[in-house]
Amino acid sequence: MLGNPRSYEEACRTFRWRVPDRYNLAFDVCDRQTMAGADGHRTALIVEAKDGGVERYTFHVMRLLSNRLANVLAALGVTPGDRIALALPAGIEAAIGVLAVTRMGAVVVPIPPSLGAEPLSWRLSDSGARIAILDPAVMPALALVRSSLPELRHVLVPHGGGAGMSEMWAALEVASDAFVPLVTPADLPAFLFYPADACGTPAAVIHAHRAMAGGLPAVEMALGLFPQFGDVVWTSAEWMGAEALFRAVLPAWHHGVPVVARPGPFDPVLALELMARHGVRAAYVPSEHLGRLTEAALLRPHAMPRALASGPEPLDDALHERVFKAFGLHANEAWGVLESGAVAANLAGMMELRPPSPGRAAPGLTVEAVDERGRVVKAGERGTLAVSPNAPGSFLGYWNEGAGPARRVAGWLQTGRMGSRDLDNYLWPEPLTEPESVVRVDGLRIALAECEACLAAHPQVAAAGVAVMAGELRAFVVAQGGAGGSALADELRAWVALRRSTCEIPRRIEWVESLPLAVDGSILREELSHLRLRLDAPSRDDRMGRGLK
Repeated sequence: MLGNPRSYEEACRTFRWRVPDRYNLAFDVCDRQTMAGADGHRTALIVEAKDGGVERYTFHVMRLLSNRLANVLAALGVTPGDRIALALPAGIEAAIGVLAVTRMGAVVVPIPPSLGAEPLSWRLSDSGARIAILDPAVMPALALVRSSLPELRHVLVPHGGGAGMSEMWAALEVASDAFVPLVTPADLPAFLFYPADACGTPAAVIHAHRAMAGGLPAVEMALGLFPQFGDVVWTSAEWMGAEALFRAVLPAWHHGVPVVARPGPFDPVLALELMARHGVRAAYVPSEHLGRLTEAALLRPHAMPRALASGPEPLDDALHERVFKAFGLHANEAWGVLESGAVAANLAGMMELRPPSPGRAAPGLTVEAVDERGRVVKAGERGTLAVSPNAPGSFLGYWNEGAGPARRVAGWLQTGRMGSRDLDNYLWPEPLTEPESVVRVDGLRIALAECEACLAAHPQVAAAGVAVMAGELRAFVVAQGGAGGSALADELRAWVALRRSTCEIPRRIEWVESLPLAVDGSILREELSHLRLRLDAPSRDDRMGRGLK
């Protein structure tokens, strides 16, 4: 969309939106790359397995495979508007799942496979998903809640299967690879995005087919006027989320650029090695991963990418300096909330970087600070950051009339994020604030009370308190009958992972005689660090999480 403007002002002056009224996302990012003279045999996806094996898929192959999956889903009764849940790691299954569902006019419900039974159950029941395509690792969590999901009629599993499930690849083998994409309006719902964390019962954000295209100006700026010749894209973001899909994977395919994928949790050392092996030149690394990637890069030789983008949280000056020292380039930023998509960005060399400002409004958009009535406030004054009317990347609303921080007032999409705009049109979002009982670990929100309730539900636990200490989640557990030890600690970690999320697994588990309680019976978390530990407390290695999965 942007091309190669010489300045930010030129980019804004020459920019025009080119999102047609009839627009199908799958056709744009896949089918179009195989038609009208395009070479469909260009590599679209490079998947590196955990054992080191590498598979390459062309746009032509992805089109055929997603057509087959669309036919499988149609045979199961899927019609436009039906919700299809996907809980898959980065790879070919996730790719063709997104393409197949959107080409049918159905709605993708992405769910991170790291979530446990409770948040998984909420997302499946609230969305009314009729079919789920799940990674085998998710099946134990689904088994705990399957009986409470009457609307979930079919489950497809890429490898394996069982009662009430079908093997996805076996079904694809006998399906036709011919499927005509539905001609969809650009504003037809295509995604239901829930937050990536396991907190509570949040409302889903509805995004249309046009949402990815609406964020392209900010994404292309942050990725150094993407695309450039020879670009290969990688992201450390979870593929079952809007960040990865709308800021890396789908924009890359829109431009016919290959994407590198490797399943598994983020590991900075493995990430650097992956980038070097596959010649990654443009990377999107979320704010919570960038610091770890930078520290790893400072300690070992590594390849230098052409462009490095981050977001959505603004980066401070110290991190900017470390990134430049490690990679020889600045980390550009793409800012926006889930409801708005990426609406602001910066680009070193084209504009001055002013950390912790994430930059200026992307070409084609206006972002202002407004008051509660939607009136623009003066430069430098505090207000709610809001996006101009009719921005293509803005959400359609909250699913099931749920409530959320964003709202539309006087034509503006108010993001719910407080901040200001200065005289040079730089945005200054205020840091996120959370309720006292909600903390952030590795960028994900954790409700301490929910984690405590999960631990307390274990039959061998009498009570549990959880707090964050030195950036790690630590649990203080009163065992039933005085039993404890490393075996039970490992069992509790697996218990939390199965029911809540891997991000809520306590890094350390301490055995205590009792918990400090307030008059109303609530846990005094600030006093947990002063508790006397039991003599049979786990060893130091156990407390540090040795053997943690």
